[in-house]
Amino acid sequence: MSKKCTQRMIILFAGIFVFSFSSVLFAQVRGKALYEKLSKDRELIKPARLERYSWLPNETGLYIKEGNSYKKIDIKTGEKKNLFDEGRIISRYNDLTGKNLEKLPFKDFEFIKNGNRIRFKVKSKAFIYDLGSGEMISYVPEKEFEGVRGRLYSEVLSPDLKYRAFIRDFNLYIKDFEENETPLTKGGNKDLRKGFPDWVYPEELGQYEAFWWSPDSSKIAYMEFDEKPVKKYPIVHDIDPVPLLEMQSYPKSGENNPIVQLYIVDVKTRKTVRVKTGMETNVYLFNGEWTCDGKYFTYQRLNRLQNVLELFAADPDTGDTKLILRDEDKCYIEAQNDLRFLKDNKHLIWTSERSGWREIYLYDISGNLVRQLTDAKLPVTRVVGVDEEEGWVYFTGRENRGLESYLYRVGMDGHGFKKLTREKGTHNASMSPDCRYFIDTFSSFDEPQRASLCTASGEKIRELSRSVVTKEFKDLKLIKPEHFVFESADKKYQLDGVLYKPAHFNEKKKYPLIMAVYGGPGAKMIYNRFNMNDRNQALAQLGFIVASIDHRGVSGRGKDFQNLMYMNLGQIELADHVAAVKYLTKRPYVDGQRVGISGHSYGGYLTCIAMLKAPDVFHVGVAGAPVTDWRNYDTIYTERYMRRPQDNPEGYKKGSCMNYAKDLKGHLAIHHGAVDNNVHPGNTIQLIQELLKHNKKFDLMIYPEQKHGIRFKRYGEARIEFFIEYLKPEVIER
Repeated sequence: MSKKCTQRMIILFAGIFVFSFSSVLFAQVRGKALYEKLSKDRELIKPARLERYSWLPNETGLYIKEGNSYKKIDIKTGEKKNLFDEGRIISRYNDLTGKNLEKLPFKDFEFIKNGNRIRFKVKSKAFIYDLGSGEMISYVPEKEFEGVRGRLYSEVLSPDLKYRAFIRDFNLYIKDFEENETPLTKGGNKDLRKGFPDWVYPEELGQYEAFWWSPDSSKIAYMEFDEKPVKKYPIVHDIDPVPLLEMQSYPKSGENNPIVQLYIVDVKTRKTVRVKTGMETNVYLFNGEWTCDGKYFTYQRLNRLQNVLELFAADPDTGDTKLILRDEDKCYIEAQNDLRFLKDNKHLIWTSERSGWREIYLYDISGNLVRQLTDAKLPVTRVVGVDEEEGWVYFTGRENRGLESYLYRVGMDGHGFKKLTREKGTHNASMSPDCRYFIDTFSSFDEPQRASLCTASGEKIRELSRSVVTKEFKDLKLIKPEHFVFESADKKYQLDGVLYKPAHFNEKKKYPLIMAVYGGPGAKMIYNRFNMNDRNQALAQLGFIVASIDHRGVSGRGKDFQNLMYMNLGQIELADHVAAVKYLTKRPYVDGQRVGISGHSYGGYLTCIAMLKAPDVFHVGVAGAPVTDWRNYDTIYTERYMRRPQDNPEGYKKGSCMNYAKDLKGHLAIHHGAVDNNVHPGNTIQLIQELLKHNKKFDLMIYPEQKHGIRFKRYGEARIEFFIEYLKPEVIER
């Protein structure tokens, strides 16, 4: 062989080696490796970090934390300067404590007294600093304690900063800053809670607070919860040889609620007045609020069926009440927090779905309707700001079957309706306190989250932050989730869904389908927002087609649409999920004989009832913390949509998983926290008893000392392993 030929062969082999090495080096991450990467590496798309921006409470401006300092941002120029005289704060702190710090002693703080002072904590002490005078005081705050959903309760400062109000042993106390303590109530205990809510009010009405200072600091209104009529549910903590028995007051559908009373106590005289809320105690009293001038303490009253909502105003000196307004719905009313009392002390803003769409109304304080401000049929979702000086109400609303959300405004004269954000997608707005500016947080199917600073009229000033899509993420070449539209089971409505495919997708192959579900009235799943790197995208990489859908009864499409689920939980949403599966399995690459379903809480319920009631459609299910019979769940949520069991026996029967246990054909795994105080473990126990009666095979995992949110890593791993074992996707390991 000639020397020249040999050189050519060496070059050829070298080229092949380099090409092969490069192919290995730059091979696409796929399958299991890609699933693990998307699950663990949350910085592939670096979020916009919008939480760092906050509005100043007493002037037009933003501030942000940078390192250990806080910077004020000029709205017009973006120029940053120190928010505080940091040297003076450090000096005052060192003088007070004997320390020798060179940096701010706190990482977090809160503005108080209309932004004129700040409060911060350092270990066991709290400090209040006057931004004007430079004076600083310290004191030992009351110990925080945990309530429902991990909510921390602590002392509440009076508006004049003379007192702190707090709850101890279910009684209300005040204390001044010289540590002089005064009890304002007595006789409180676990079954007679004064100023501290029960379980169900925070969970289902968002009523976490149970006492309120008057604007002039002279009085406190508070709620009293009489839990004695409520049945107790046993929760057993048995990880130790000697178990701990916890008896939880939990009103189940059709049973007794706590009896709630409202009181107003004078801080100086300690005279207590009961608010005259009426003779009927089988009602819900919530959303306490003082008018701006403190002339009235207002509250809302909802009847047991939750289809009549009333707003009352109480005289704080006598407890006498007057009805301001009343709303009624043929099915149910969702409690709302859009009540705004205007500073003129003559008017209020109210939202209502009485027309079939949530709209905004202006009333006078006597309850006379001044005018309906909107007739947009969007619906309105939230009032985000009221500019009384300029006469504007700012609010968000939904369009296009609820897929998109925007910011709007309307004049208090009912004119000047305008959409302020226009790009198709999901806009969330944070208004400045003076309503002159807002931060628009936006994303869409095509664009990751970004935030812009805008004028109140919608003009963009500048971009504040933008999510960074790394080159590494782009190089993964994931398939963009597909938005699809299908017909509801009754063929009357267009419904939305999103479908995820693995990056190694081959349309000539068949893939198992997993429906990721929640369900329930108002529980919308599909929004026009960025979802390239969510959990469903990661799950798809294991060789699944993953889909989520909206069903009839979700929010964002008007009250009549949401009412479609009334009295029939578990029926309509299941029918629409079956319709979605049938629609998707018409595609040649979706295997209709390998269909899974998975969800937690209501999604666990939907998973169970789907596996039992539609066993020929759903073959593998993983249910987390499922409600299995609506007689097991709480009064407020369940009765809002189903009424009481005695009022709707057929609806409860159709919605119970127990009645379909005999029909299980596929593979069902149930996971439940052993001390779940929201969806009690008894739900799962009752279902497995029925399954065993019919000699059905199933998988069960109980998690010790876990409540409704299961924190063990094994929960997620077991879910994936179950689907891989029984849906048998083609898992790529690399």
